[in-house]
Amino acid sequence: MNPFSLQHVLLLLLCILHLRLVTAVSTPSFRDVTLPVGIDLRYGNAKKYGSPAVVDLDRDGLPDLLFCHHDTTFTELYYNNGDGTFHKPHWGIFHDSHGFSAFPVSPWQKHMRFTLSVGGNWGRDPAHPLMFQVDPYNRSITEVTQSAGITVQGGRGRTAVYMDLSMGAHPYWPDVIYTNGKALQGPSQFAYENVGHHKFEPRTLHGPYKWSLNPLATVTDMNNDGTMELVAYWNLHVYKLTAPFTLQDISDDVLPRGLDRRAVLAVAEIDFDNDGDFDLYIARARVGKWMPDVVYEDYLLENRNGRYVEVGAQAGIPRGLASRGVTVGDFNNDGFMDIHVTQFSGSDVVLLNNGDGTFRRVDWLTRHGPTTRGDHAVAVDYDMDGKVDLVMSEGHQDEVELGGTFRIFKNTIPDHAAGNYIHVRVGNPWDRSCTPLNAVVFVRSGNLRMWRRVGSPGDSVSHSYLETLHFGLGSRTKVDAIYVKYTNGYVVQRHNVTHGQTVVMGWV
Repeated sequence: MNPFSLQHVLLLLLCILHLRLVTAVSTPSFRDVTLPVGIDLRYGNAKKYGSPAVVDLDRDGLPDLLFCHHDTTFTELYYNNGDGTFHKPHWGIFHDSHGFSAFPVSPWQKHMRFTLSVGGNWGRDPAHPLMFQVDPYNRSITEVTQSAGITVQGGRGRTAVYMDLSMGAHPYWPDVIYTNGKALQGPSQFAYENVGHHKFEPRTLHGPYKWSLNPLATVTDMNNDGTMELVAYWNLHVYKLTAPFTLQDISDDVLPRGLDRRAVLAVAEIDFDNDGDFDLYIARARVGKWMPDVVYEDYLLENRNGRYVEVGAQAGIPRGLASRGVTVGDFNNDGFMDIHVTQFSGSDVVLLNNGDGTFRRVDWLTRHGPTTRGDHAVAVDYDMDGKVDLVMSEGHQDEVELGGTFRIFKNTIPDHAAGNYIHVRVGNPWDRSCTPLNAVVFVRSGNLRMWRRVGSPGDSVSHSYLETLHFGLGSRTKVDAIYVKYTNGYVVQRHNVTHGQTVVMGWV
């Protein structure tokens, strides 16, 4: 009898095909390098609140770090040394700190500014945010709160959202919304217009968002028109800018009917299917001070022509998670965005993108010890080696005995298992018509097409701001085209670029 009958051959081919499908998505690995890279742990374990923020503060093309500990100790800043390590200057603010957010000052200069949202004593002592400016040439930091005009309105500070609220009147100067917890009286959400000359003036927000009780927010662009929508949460809502400083609630029109919008702790914009429309991963809580021990499932909202469809079940998003934060990045360089979901305790969850609209769950790549809790993480290639790492915050929001530290996890996936990559560093447009804030980068390599946004790879309370974006290429060695489209429609482009380098687009 011939051992290699047609049936045996077919069975062998099916087994080989199955093996290829299972192993097609390489699994990354992470190593805790917190101490070797220079992170100071002498403060010990402390409470956390949706931190950290990762920003290139000195605009040298390398990501720096902003850390805040919830109402217990000094804030921290770390500059990137460019050799895989960080150093901490003598700077820090002792305050009831809640969230860092940063923005580029203007397209004519390299200076960055960042704000620290501070607490308001449960609404009894409303406080305005603190604003700081970084000199990129000597890395000095100056508080500019008073001179910038951020002194009129105050609240129970949570975070800051920078976007063009003027609807094109001055796209080169970002405006800002400062979000707050519930006010004892009056509105909770405040806006400032950037009037130029490094000055802000308070503006009245029109529409229902002014009175929203949602303390947190981020941005997305649902229809790729360059005008950002506001995504507000604890109770998920979407707002559209319909006139200068006017936000219309479009939640019922764009969110799935019957979607439970409660208990949202973090949101990440992600084009998980590489179709050019930005989708949303919604991380929702399970346990906490403000709610019973009830499971609120995470969502994956696919953007279909400007409306969201919940596709978590068919995409393989796990059920029964206890999520605290979410961040996205291509951890294995295959050209598809993966998801890291910070868990309240134990093992975090990594969702590896299969490239077909589904994800594969991997546990125990990062984990939390029994005496602390997960808070949030930011996916970023901190050492610029072409592999996306994690900057993680650990600690409970209120319970000191469950406090934690900040940790750096280096991506140690072997070179033979990781694909190729390219970095795209987005500068100001050549005509100086706007900043890189919220610009979209498109990369084409053969049949692979990818879209990323200049901004944050996932928001909880603090907001990161990444101008250097990472793109995995799989086995491809050449990028056919790179396009950067700024929010005002201006486009810069490059063609025929070799992998494994940082490509600068625009003026830096």
